Amino acid sequence: MADPRPTSSADRVLRAAARVFGRAGYSGATLAAVAREAGVSQGLLRRRFDSKAELLLSAQRATFRQLHQRIIERARHGERGIDSALDALDGMWGSVRELRAGAPFLVELLSLADRDDPTGERLRAFFHESTTLLEDGIRHTFADDLGALALPPGRMAVVIRVLLQGLVIELARARTPEDFAAIDQSYSDMRELFRRFVVAKDVEPLPAAEPIPLPW
Repeated sequence: MADPRPTSSADRVLRAAARVFGRAGYSGATLAAVAREAGVSQGLLRRRFDSKAELLLSAQRATFRQLHQRIIERARHGERGIDSALDALDGMWGSVRELRAGAPFLVELLSLADRDDPTGERLRAFFHESTTLLEDGIRHTFADDLGALALPPGRMAVVIRVLLQGLVIELARARTPEDFAAIDQSYSDMRELFRRFVVAKDVEPLPAAEPIPLPW
């Protein structure tokens, strides 16, 4: 699978892919449209990405890496705690919301994670990497309050990923402005719960435990 990091042209392609998929959805997007949007040749695009599925997954992976880097840089500059965490959460939701037209395909793609083929392997690698990046971001963001977190960072990362995937499923079913407004409200509610309960200084944190296996 192509690594999105080595060149600026690859970065342009991934940013363009997110915009094109967001506008046209998976079925309406084409590699030619992404190439035009990025200002690169179709030949270059096809040498880096074998299919639209790989390109979409790579765009999501690049977004998570960029968000993780942003979290780390802010933590290094002393921007830690709940406000920084909420900013990162908003960034993740924003990247999901931008791809709303591609949500039905994302749901279909998520269902392939248990397949014993290259697509399944790539999806499992994406889930592992995104969860690991989330956990690392939580550790940096709450470096001063790790002992007060309501959940250990690894388990909190899984919860956040699962909740965001649930919102993707809701986006895939949305059809009307009212549907999208209800999903945005669900995210706002999730954000508020996170704000109130992520740091539970007056509540004894849950004991450490082995991660619960998930079906993907």
